Amino acid sequence: MKVLVADDNAFIRMGLRAALESQPDVDAVLEAADGAEALEQIDGVDVVLLDVRMPVRDGLDVLPELSAVTTVIMLTNTDTVEVAAQAMRSGASGYIIHGALDPSGIAAAIRTCLSGGTVMAGLDPWPVSTTSRTAERSDSGLSQRETEIMDLISQGLTNAELAGRLFLSEKTVKNHINRIFAKLGVTNRAQAMAAWLGTGGPVGPAQVGTRLGP
Repeated sequence: MKVLVADDNAFIRMGLRAALESQPDVDAVLEAADGAEALEQIDGVDVVLLDVRMPVRDGLDVLPELSAVTTVIMLTNTDTVEVAAQAMRSGASGYIIHGALDPSGIAAAIRTCLSGGTVMAGLDPWPVSTTSRTAERSDSGLSQRETEIMDLISQGLTNAELAGRLFLSEKTVKNHINRIFAKLGVTNRAQAMAAWLGTGGPVGPAQVGTRLGP
């Protein structure tokens, strides 16, 4: 696969390039110092590791254009829930905080997202709740079990991991997830996480890409 690393920190680019080039399924690693350069090099790229804060055009600015043609994973120091939600709404398949995963973990995350999964790493999805956040979650219409499942989904857990954590069958987990999607007005995990992590309430299918399923 062909990977593009877009980050304004040259040392981060060089480190990721060295780490990824050692992976057997990585054919090439390109570098871009900002969002504009990333767009110029997007042809033939299978996945973009995209920073949030960059000069010229930042990651969130170019994300919709990049995600329209390839898989994009945010790899950044920006660890706010609101930014993560915006990224997921704009088409990101994953959100990873620098240092949360080692090189092999980043490579595994890339493979997961390329196969249609979602990865969240290093982001605490539920910081100390404010009154408004608590109210939003109460207004979601989810049961206590569904809320628990949605919290775990927002951390990137797979159905199998959810089943093991909650001592449920994978079929039961999938049934819960389908009901959660219906209540949140979404059709896939990316939309669900964007709605759950965001501050503006549930996000409808027309507002987010639909590459992922339960």
